Amino acid sequence: MASPSCDAPAVTVGETITRVSVRDAASGRARMSPRMHAATRAVAETLFTTDAGPPPAERLAWLCTELDHFFSHAGPRSMRMYRLCLLAVSALAPVLVGRLPPFRGLPPAVRTRALERMERSPVALAVFGIKAILCIVYYEHPEAARAAGYDGGCLGGGG
Repeated sequence: MASPSCDAPAVTVGETITRVSVRDAASGRARMSPRMHAATRAVAETLFTTDAGPPPAERLAWLCTELDHFFSHAGPRSMRMYRLCLLAVSALAPVLVGRLPPFRGLPPAVRTRALERMERSPVALAVFGIKAILCIVYYEHPEAARAAGYDGGCLGGGG
């Protein structure tokens, strides 16, 4: 018997394959507000700054656009979790260095210190949640991938 295509889940009942239709919960719409873009951009700039300086403004704009696209397909639950983590960082990280929120209003050096302190606090999971998704999306950019040593090939050299 030929295998079913991957366009819908299949359930095998005896010798017949029954298709199960699953509604996609993702809306395909952009979901991040301008305030979320600004907060995301501030966190990303802080995370991806190197000795050579912060990432180019175009790269940060690309990251925010790609992240928005990701969330438009990931569904509302993932967006809510990201929003909650971003809110925690925006509100709590400045307080940990004796400043008033929001995080995006802090100077770059203070932002770095604030994130470092928050990573050592009981609410470190919020920083981890943001870092995880931002790293996944940021390193999809060809220039970031090259800077990290990715040459575009597969490991092992093929067969």
